[in-house]
Amino acid sequence: MPPLVIFGLGKIADVAYQHFQRDGDYQVVAFTCDAAWLPEAGGEPEIRHHGHPVVPFENLERHYPPGSVAMFVALGYHELNALRARKCGEAKAKGYTLVSYVSPRADHGPWLEIGENCLILDGVGIQPGVRIGDDVSLWNNTLIGHHSTIGDHCWIAAGATLGGGVVLGERSFVGLNATIGGELSIGADCFLGAATRVLKDAPPRSVFIAPATERFRLESDAFLRMTRMPALGTNREGR
Repeated sequence: MPPLVIFGLGKIADVAYQHFQRDGDYQVVAFTCDAAWLPEAGGEPEIRHHGHPVVPFENLERHYPPGSVAMFVALGYHELNALRARKCGEAKAKGYTLVSYVSPRADHGPWLEIGENCLILDGVGIQPGVRIGDDVSLWNNTLIGHHSTIGDHCWIAAGATLGGGVVLGERSFVGLNATIGGELSIGADCFLGAATRVLKDAPPRSVFIAPATERFRLESDAFLRMTRMPALGTNREGR
């Protein structure tokens, strides 16, 4: 398998690493990040992550020249995805090819059209006519309706649903279990919080937040007594 360097040392990098290791088309050989995030070491590269060397991004070419490895930028949605977008640009400026991961457990057909540095995880449904730009993350069990267009650098969290014909502007964030109705246009740099429902077009930089469920006044044991539900820690026979 072709060798791969992952940019990032955080939780998103761990997720990407595990998926590439499980069934990706690339073999991870190293990690990289900005030198400012690394502790001082006596020599380079001494720091390791998941058993692989960690090389400062500023010096990456010295150890892994652009023509010898591909790269995947595994960062979260910091600065509404702008940080990840910048790092993708910096990697490409160095000459590295950015690759995508598409889970074999995602539901799509030969119509799949995606850009570079995309992360498409298990259970994602992508219907015909969908176009997905560069650096898009689609987390587990999201549904992208037919003939929708996802702009560059978007992040769509697990369980979100986009109806058919949606246009999602670049760098937008769609939270857990959010829903966007069909044939809608959502502008760039929008933030749709968890469980929101958007049923009208939205201009750029729009924010949608759904109210959270309030904590009930009773504690769980009192609530169970009141509702005559089985007590916590018991089975159906009451043991």
